[in-house]
Amino acid sequence: MAGIHLQKSRRSRVALTSLAILSTAALLSACSGTTEPVDTSTADTGVVDEELAALVPEQIAESGVLSLGGLWETPPMISVDAADTNVAVGVAPDLAALVAPIIGLEPEWTNMQWPAQLPGVLSGVVDALWAQVTGTAEREAAEYDQIPFYKTTDAILALSETVADVTGLKDMCGLTVGTGVGSVHIDLVKSVNESFCVPAGEPVIEIAEYQGATAAISAVRAGTIDAWLDTTANQVSYADGSGGELAAVEIPEDEEAPSYITITVSKANPGLSEALAGALRLAIEDGSYQAVLDEWGVGPAAVTVDEVVINPYTGLAPGESE
Repeated sequence: MAGIHLQKSRRSRVALTSLAILSTAALLSACSGTTEPVDTSTADTGVVDEELAALVPEQIAESGVLSLGGLWETPPMISVDAADTNVAVGVAPDLAALVAPIIGLEPEWTNMQWPAQLPGVLSGVVDALWAQVTGTAEREAAEYDQIPFYKTTDAILALSETVADVTGLKDMCGLTVGTGVGSVHIDLVKSVNESFCVPAGEPVIEIAEYQGATAAISAVRAGTIDAWLDTTANQVSYADGSGGELAAVEIPEDEEAPSYITITVSKANPGLSEALAGALRLAIEDGSYQAVLDEWGVGPAAVTVDEVVINPYTGLAPGESE
């Protein structure tokens, strides 16, 4: 799954009743296998909301395409189709397939490594990021508008024997934990070091940065690192597909409060932020948003209409920075 691939979104996806979306073994072997399509088209009426569509920047509106970026190796949020590795499947592609038509656009996905994502949306390589960007006040205050679409906690993924007695990151003092390059998880590890490891006289948790989950989980299996830190839904999916080899341990609230995964847009396109937020609210109101999350087994991660606020951490208006 190295490199960048483009894909027009589909409306048929895999029906699942748990968080086990794809096995880790299948993901690491180009995701070979079969899928069974389901209908998630409850909101696919073909009706464009003209008021919201009018907010879309002219260049994007004329193209008819909403260009979206994400790393296709974090199921159930987004991963590759088992039958065609040039096609993205998951929560984010299905939600985009609901929301984009409401503003008159067709979603088109680009497979992007994490370090390329934030620079990519600023430079216009993609119009928005919709899979892995955690909302933060720092990002909102700088160059990004952020729209919550998914509530999440984080978890560590490790060999089952490694985490047999682990209840959180504070039990990993002196070990090595992998994070995404430049991700917010780095700050989380540093916070746990300062709050738990150092005061207890324990060695700090060492941080190893990885481009994505595939390489990090291979490192866990090889013993290069002791654990990989990512969102809970992703980690449970990998653990469930590992045949008991891997286990996920959710980070407790005394180490980290729950957070939002966001649709992230450059502040140069405030109209797009407003259009996407409005369309997402409509999908929540008619129940199609919840249906997608339920299909992928992550219904409790749903946000409410009232939580779909652009820049919720700072209250900044779309396009406004500090």
